[in-house]
Amino acid sequence: MTHRVAVVGAGFMGSMHASVFSRAPNCELAAIVDPNVELAKALASRLGDVRVYPGHEELLAHENLDLVSICTPDNLHRIPAEAVARKGVNLFIEKPIASDMDDAKAIISAARSAGVKLGVGYLLRFDPRYARAKEIIDDGKIGHPIHVYARRNSARTEGPKRYAGKLPLPLHVTVHDVDLVLWMLRGQRPISVYAQQTDLLLGSIGTQDSIAAIVRFTEGTVVNFESAWSLPSGTRHMIDARMELIGTDGSFEIQCGDSGLYFADNSRSQEIDTQHWPTLGGAVGGDLRQQLHGVLEWLDGVDHPIASGEEALRSLELTLAMIRSAETGEVVHLA
Repeated sequence: MTHRVAVVGAGFMGSMHASVFSRAPNCELAAIVDPNVELAKALASRLGDVRVYPGHEELLAHENLDLVSICTPDNLHRIPAEAVARKGVNLFIEKPIASDMDDAKAIISAARSAGVKLGVGYLLRFDPRYARAKEIIDDGKIGHPIHVYARRNSARTEGPKRYAGKLPLPLHVTVHDVDLVLWMLRGQRPISVYAQQTDLLLGSIGTQDSIAAIVRFTEGTVVNFESAWSLPSGTRHMIDARMELIGTDGSFEIQCGDSGLYFADNSRSQEIDTQHWPTLGGAVGGDLRQQLHGVLEWLDGVDHPIASGEEALRSLELTLAMIRSAETGEVVHLA
């Protein structure tokens, strides 16, 4: 079955979603939506016969769709998501589901009331390193998880360059690891959070340098989260990420700090992405392609680890609790 898909948002993530959907089997990229119509037209011109609309209202008035992928800024997800759901169209929303709990609950309620599917784009569930680690836990090889350490640090030229001042560091970065931990520790709930943050470097542009949090779960597991946007501009790694889990019967380590491809010339040096959304022959590949192809199959009932709205709500709740603790210096207790 061919699915007709539209992408709302023609920025960094939206352009990659559109590129993947335009080449996906059993998929027709019908339209791209962005108030910056020239940006949307430039993207559409590279992808073939794709219509452009300035807003979701015009899109929904003129197109019959099976899926809308929402890639707007996080605090602007609610209005288009509710409208898409009311139209009876399935939803896929880039992470996090929203920037506050009220918006997230409203999106979930709209999808439930309309009887449409709602998935949230937690890309790292499709990273084979994390996916295999999840299988190791589910197979019982770890025993009971005792301690988890999750790190995700990047250079000040990465996230801050694209997002500074728009939303907090934890909602862009830490929430990835929050989702992974909740996914891996399924059955446990976070009960307390203590976090600290710094803004020595990036505070003047409206974001944090780093955040560190300790979270205790219902069955005694303790998780340390560490995220930063403050590595030097010349750092080798685009993203220095790792996860370690120690259990009663075993442990694992996931190393994500090296893409395996490093380029340098007389003016610069850089690590080139080979995992998440590498471009090969002009096509976006990697985990993002795996995820979006999985979304299309998920529409047909195939089981894929697409984060549900309820899972995304729990990730958002814990991430916002970290922010609250870091701002107040107090332990935040979760019900």
